[in-house]
Amino acid sequence: MFKVGDETMMQILDSEKEQKILPLFRLAFRPFFLAASMLSAVSMLLWGGFWAGNTALSGYMYSNPIWWHSHEMLFGFTGAIIIGFLLTAVQNWTGNPGVRGWKLAVIFAFWLIARLGMFTSTPHVLWMVIDLMWMPLAAGFLAQPIIMRRQWNNLFFAPLIVLMTVLNALFHLIALGGSDIPLRAVSFATVMVISVIVLVVGGRVIPFFTWRGTHTEQITRIKGLEYGALVPSWLLLLNVLLPLPEQVSAFTLPALLAVASIMHLIRFVRWRTLSTIRVPLLWLLHFAYLAMIVGMLLLAEHYSTGRMNYSIALHIVTVGGIGCMILAMIARVSLGHTGRALQIKPIIVVAFVALVLATLSRTLLIALQPTMTIQGYIISAGLWALAFAIFSVVYCPILTQPRIDGRPG
Repeated sequence: MFKVGDETMMQILDSEKEQKILPLFRLAFRPFFLAASMLSAVSMLLWGGFWAGNTALSGYMYSNPIWWHSHEMLFGFTGAIIIGFLLTAVQNWTGNPGVRGWKLAVIFAFWLIARLGMFTSTPHVLWMVIDLMWMPLAAGFLAQPIIMRRQWNNLFFAPLIVLMTVLNALFHLIALGGSDIPLRAVSFATVMVISVIVLVVGGRVIPFFTWRGTHTEQITRIKGLEYGALVPSWLLLLNVLLPLPEQVSAFTLPALLAVASIMHLIRFVRWRTLSTIRVPLLWLLHFAYLAMIVGMLLLAEHYSTGRMNYSIALHIVTVGGIGCMILAMIARVSLGHTGRALQIKPIIVVAFVALVLATLSRTLLIALQPTMTIQGYIISAGLWALAFAIFSVVYCPILTQPRIDGRPG
């Protein structure tokens, strides 16, 4: 009897404590999903406007549009989504409450101040220092409960975040003139880190979501096939990060890209994609995973023969793979973690379609009509901005209000 009473009292106290926290800061997915989506919509509008001929907009791009676009989409946007997702997921993995309240607000504040600084200023060490704070803080809060619960299979996410911080520092040093490492090399390494995260998380959740969402037979995971897909992915990451001799990397990089993509394709064909056609929350996940595979295979072709355009292959991964995976995941996670049914509004389907069209505009249109390259940039940027603007408007009340079931989070 006393134990039940104690548990009830703890639930009351936890509820009272929760009510004192602004809903936006009750779990990490709330501020980061919303603000990162808004950031990406605004950033893409600026990017499209710049390519449309308004070069004065470079004043809002850290005075270096190419650097700013790459950095803000990889770290400001994608990095924020990853942090929001992981700091939320760790609560489910460990059973320990996720970071919330003022601690979460501090992490978010560093992220936000850095973003505003790079919108309004020129390269300066101050913005580098501020921008290098939020990811290590997040990695610490992520690792702590994982270590306490000894869930070693999830611990690798923390060093990956630290690795992204190192790559972020290299980005800033390039902007400040303190490094002569090519921007393309650092951005490609960052894309590969993010790709591994997407492939690992996608491989865990897509089969499960598909099974549950289509009410079909459970999709089993074949251990040998899982290792066959993930081992070359990790080796690919090592190949990109380690200072291998150019003669060695010229062979191993395309080989690992090809092997990884083929193994992920074999893994993917077991996931019953056709059964998801009537479920937007599922088909966009499948489209994103397939885009990752196709993009990596085309990157292998680029590094092997040079015939494939690097930018097109890369953007199949970044827009079609990473971007679509993000939109599908945040649309789903935001509903589930606020106590809502996994039912999206028709306007969100419009956002999904817009992002798929953004992928095709940035890749297929340019590949088929090279003379329309600039138009492809502009159309793709506008469609991306539309997709994430729709998400921001529809999900703002969901992410800024308490859970509808009254539970913490």
